[in-house]
Amino acid sequence: MKNNKFNIYDLVEGKAEITISTGVKEIHPLVQTIASNLADLEHIRFIRITPDTLFASSEISEGRIPIPITKPDHPTASGVQLIIDQAFNYIQFYEITSSVQGYGGKMVDVVIKALPIDWQAIVVMDWSQGFWERMIEKYDNLSRL
Repeated sequence: MKNNKFNIYDLVEGKAEITISTGVKEIHPLVQTIASNLADLEHIRFIRITPDTLFASSEISEGRIPIPITKPDHPTASGVQLIIDQAFNYIQFYEITSSVQGYGGKMVDVVIKALPIDWQAIVVMDWSQGFWERMIEKYDNLSRL
């Protein structure tokens, strides 16, 4: 684990603040790649990795454990929450928000481009009024359940 933690910290160093929950035993290489890609985006400043979730956002919540803000329609944050299922090779876009026009598409783009050919991205809930329909048209490995 120590090497994985070092690698992920090294990948985002100077770009975003990263926290890894104590329940994480090993960081999947895909999670490392997605975290690094999201950290490369201008507005992403905070990343949190749990055993099955990755959060990335421009802002964090206040509290004992600061969590990157991904709540849809947040007035000032831009962020995404991904549920990662390594057993079935899929990533679920659980929440996404963008206070900056076009930034939601950028977050989706860096996640989708990181996926190996045998992985699929899915959207379960869609209250976006067309955003996910446009993304599904754009990416072959993105679908709605």
